[in-house]
Amino acid sequence: MASRSEEYIDQIVKQFPKCSRDTASNCLELCGNDVDEAIIMYKGIEELLPPDPSSDGDDDDDSDDQTQRSDDKSRSAVEEVNGSDSESIVEVVDQGSAWMPKLPTLPVVDDFTKYPRDRSIFELRELVGAIQAGKFDSHSVTDYLGYYGEESLKANLNADIDGYPAIFYIVATNDVGIIRQWIKHGGDPNATWGPEKFPLIAFSVLHGGKTMYQASKTLATLLRFGADYRVIPRSFYEPYCRDLPEDGPVQAELHDIGDENKRWCTAEVRSHLARALNLSQRYDLHRSSKAHKHSGREEELLVRQSAEEVLGLHQMIVAQSIATRWLQRKLLVYLAGQKQKPLILVFAGPSGHGKTELARRFGDLVSLDLHVVDCTIFKHDNELFGPRPPYSGHEDGSPLNNFLVRKAGERSIVFMDEFEKTSKDIHNTLLLPFQDGRYEDRRNGKIVDCSKTMWILATNQLDDTIDSFCDQNQKVLFQSEDDKVQDRLMEKLRGQLREKFITHFGAPLAGRITEIIPFLPFSQPESAIIVHRALMNLEMEVTRRVHISTHKEDDIYVGNISMRIMKDATVCSKLADDGYDKKTGARSIAQAVERIVEDPLISHYLKNGDEFNENQPMTYFDIDINVDDEIEVRLVLDSS
Repeated sequence: MASRSEEYIDQIVKQFPKCSRDTASNCLELCGNDVDEAIIMYKGIEELLPPDPSSDGDDDDDSDDQTQRSDDKSRSAVEEVNGSDSESIVEVVDQGSAWMPKLPTLPVVDDFTKYPRDRSIFELRELVGAIQAGKFDSHSVTDYLGYYGEESLKANLNADIDGYPAIFYIVATNDVGIIRQWIKHGGDPNATWGPEKFPLIAFSVLHGGKTMYQASKTLATLLRFGADYRVIPRSFYEPYCRDLPEDGPVQAELHDIGDENKRWCTAEVRSHLARALNLSQRYDLHRSSKAHKHSGREEELLVRQSAEEVLGLHQMIVAQSIATRWLQRKLLVYLAGQKQKPLILVFAGPSGHGKTELARRFGDLVSLDLHVVDCTIFKHDNELFGPRPPYSGHEDGSPLNNFLVRKAGERSIVFMDEFEKTSKDIHNTLLLPFQDGRYEDRRNGKIVDCSKTMWILATNQLDDTIDSFCDQNQKVLFQSEDDKVQDRLMEKLRGQLREKFITHFGAPLAGRITEIIPFLPFSQPESAIIVHRALMNLEMEVTRRVHISTHKEDDIYVGNISMRIMKDATVCSKLADDGYDKKTGARSIAQAVERIVEDPLISHYLKNGDEFNENQPMTYFDIDINVDDEIEVRLVLDSS
């Protein structure tokens, strides 16, 4: 594994001491070696699963080594893709289908390095061969592409290799880090193949991935970077929270099937697409269809500010369409103004509804460093910012103090989680940096410039106001698609929240807040998506290889498991109905998934074998609804 990956594993393990190196490595692999996304993934796993024993990290990190299990009910056929030798647990298309792109395995040139041998020549075939073989990670790709100019990149990254657009090979890796960099450097997310113009996002869905999470993440990445959702017939994702018929939507629902961009979508393809398209992917297509098209000026502004992923903000978290729309609007205005003034945002809403997740991904959106403050552990001003001279320890400062000094005069982000736990003296210290961006370095008393700092304060203090307002306006907030009507209503809520904020935190602090962004409870279909995400996290954990070590604390007992969700909309809706509590949000759903799915699955697994073996065959489970309308975890096949 690359040394940089080892550094990222160290970073994850340091932040989460109970996280094993195996788990950190798996998270990095599935997130395309993106450490911030891997941290977010592990937080979800930690809430869903019992603590993991530590491990030495023996897993192979090649994210493109995968096979794909066919979708017949016996699950006995396991096919290889691109010469891989590991087992896939996502149902995908038979690679022998004439209409499905069949990418060849490209040769690997032994002396091909991560630095161009001749910058006047772009060795596309050699580069993609190295990526396909797992020789390049996302950072290596970024470094390599950085040697070439914009025109050369645009021409070469969208060229064909053996009849297939280069980006098809990139998407087939399911390495979202590499996919992001390929598109950022000029790759076209709307590339097509063949005379019927088979679209890249359809290939992404049908090609599948090592896990549901991988497959879903790849599609979401393409959509976030501008892939056109309209190439998929609308009836596949509207409504998104329903079980698709086995052969796809009926003809009467296919109102747009005659469009020129859907010639590829024959009846045979539709049947495969219906089986491959999971609930989270349908939701992501739905969200894309609701997003407004951005103007050329907005796009250019974000590109120049290295914040083009703000265009896909709505794809970053489940639900919260109003919050993401307001945040996107505020960011565009703030970045366009080029003001030397801090941006102070309050993320207000109940626990487990996306505040922390969105804030932690905020740095990725705008390509800025993020510093996280857990306000529950700081009671006094000098604990958070550090003591002043001559008190002991002043020369060390504090993590927040030193971050502000290090990023002086630069754009950066400070996220203060559970801000309602902070004290009056902390509020007083924040008044000056919030007002005009001046901060006193506690180590030496020097004034530093933090006028470009973005502050995000997350709080549950305003929950009662939000909850009451939602109960009174459910139809407009959760069913209306009229943004203007919603925004007018939300202005009323914002006024109520500001009054409540003043009552609790005081007028001096409240007067310095740029915007209060409310996070609302989930609707019933949205809570079903949260269930599906929790099941994907569980799947990612149980697909690990069993590992029996000479040290029992390093053992991994639960692994080599494949789980399939039958009628995913019905299953996830049932789990959401049984488990969702709007006071705790996603946490209540995680507990329900643990109780109703994870515990029975592991119990069946333990009873179904005589020993643990690193080479033991896969054990297959279906998650389904039984005749009594209850969730059933059913052992389908045990090859041992």
